[in-house]
Amino acid sequence: MRKSPGSLVLIAGAPDEGVRLDRFLREKSGVLSRTRARDLLSAGGVTINGHRVKIASRPLRAGDRVEVHPLSEERRSGAPPGIEPFRVVHEDAAVIVVEKAPGILVQPTPQGDRGTLLDLLRRHLRKRYPEVKSPYLGLLHRIDRETSGLLLFSRRGSANRILAEQFRGHTIAREYLALVRGSLPADSGTITDPLVRSTPFSRRASVASGRGEGKEAITHFRVLERFDGATLLSITLETGRTHQIRIHLSGRGHAVVGDKIYASKEALSPHPLLDRFPRQALHACRLGFTHPGSGAWLEFESPLPADFAALVGSLRLGKGVRPPSPAIF
Repeated sequence: MRKSPGSLVLIAGAPDEGVRLDRFLREKSGVLSRTRARDLLSAGGVTINGHRVKIASRPLRAGDRVEVHPLSEERRSGAPPGIEPFRVVHEDAAVIVVEKAPGILVQPTPQGDRGTLLDLLRRHLRKRYPEVKSPYLGLLHRIDRETSGLLLFSRRGSANRILAEQFRGHTIAREYLALVRGSLPADSGTITDPLVRSTPFSRRASVASGRGEGKEAITHFRVLERFDGATLLSITLETGRTHQIRIHLSGRGHAVVGDKIYASKEALSPHPLLDRFPRQALHACRLGFTHPGSGAWLEFESPLPADFAALVGSLRLGKGVRPPSPAIF
């Protein structure tokens, strides 16, 4: 085992030929559990010979250089002061639906797993079911650290397979509220620009439809309210690509308020209220799915969190921030 600046480097030897990657990380790192190793793989924090790998069962070859990359301090997980990191909206023997606060990472990073939503939910399940040594918790989808709102997890392997198929078949209902810069010319529409990534660690981007490049990405939008310098949108997805909403809207010149990665600073007009908002104004407000056990359709809604609602209220008033009215949303 060797350490390079900011990363953990493991070199596979002859005895490691054919060993699964997650097992190798657990045995050779001395600090990673197999569960955490799998979570780190899903987070994109592991590379083999410079190429990002997410497959836990990937067999190693002698001489492979396996590197676990840390992320910056700003990627640490934590809700704003005075706000609970999550709230359980629904829980039964097969599924658990939670409402995530902004600032909470869904899954571990190379820096650690404490404080992430997966970690907090596992603790919740162990406390609720002390007779179960290691409760099952299946991660089905993710939202960004700064994004708030609803997430679905499975509590059984059989339920996970059924729900994963619903995600693949695009039968899961997902709606987001997004506050974007500027005024969209149409009241509704669909963005179908494919998403590409030139290298494993480069920023994702969209390309014009019809060029035959990238992965399919479909985003539907509907204008809910227009303000001076901003527009409140309802967003529904047919595909669930990483950062899809942010990339699609930014690519059309209407970046999500608070987006520090995809917004073009040169194209942004100064706006005191929008410029001060510290995070992405994006909220997963509705989630619907067919229950993997009963077959019943379940649907849940989440109101805007206080900071987002206060920003919208201020835009309506055109003056200072005041507490939001929950009844509005």
